[in-house]
Amino acid sequence: MTDPGRQLQDARQLQRLRELRERKALTAFRAAEAEVARAQQALDERQRTMERLQRARDDLSRRIVGDCAPQMGRLSGYVSATQEDLDEQLERTEYALIDDEEALSNAQAHAAQAHAAWLRAVSQSGSAQTLVGDARKALLRERDRRLEREDAPAPPAFF
Repeated sequence: MTDPGRQLQDARQLQRLRELRERKALTAFRAAEAEVARAQQALDERQRTMERLQRARDDLSRRIVGDCAPQMGRLSGYVSATQEDLDEQLERTEYALIDDEEALSNAQAHAAQAHAAWLRAVSQSGSAQTLVGDARKALLRERDRRLEREDAPAPPAFF
């Protein structure tokens, strides 16, 4: 049979280790959540840029048909270059938006894994706390049993 005092000591050590793991997992989870927030913010900014560029392109199209129509012969080079520039910016922004969506998806997956790891660590920490409580009770029972026995060992006498 194992010494209850040693069991309690081992259980406390395990509890400290599990608490450290839990804190580390929580830190990792919070970092993953922050990364999700950054990825979402980047995606939102990219979407706003995309909308701004689309509005600029639509405005240019309206101006070509309306205000600039009488002067189109003289402005055609400028209009064409501006339209090509807006189209190119839109295309680059669209590709970047796809990349941002993928980054957000990856960050969310990483955050989900970190959350699951933290929940496991919380569970293991709780189990270690229960183990400490059980070891403490076993130690108290053992002490009570020793005190109740008639043949309890006498304290050592030093001569």
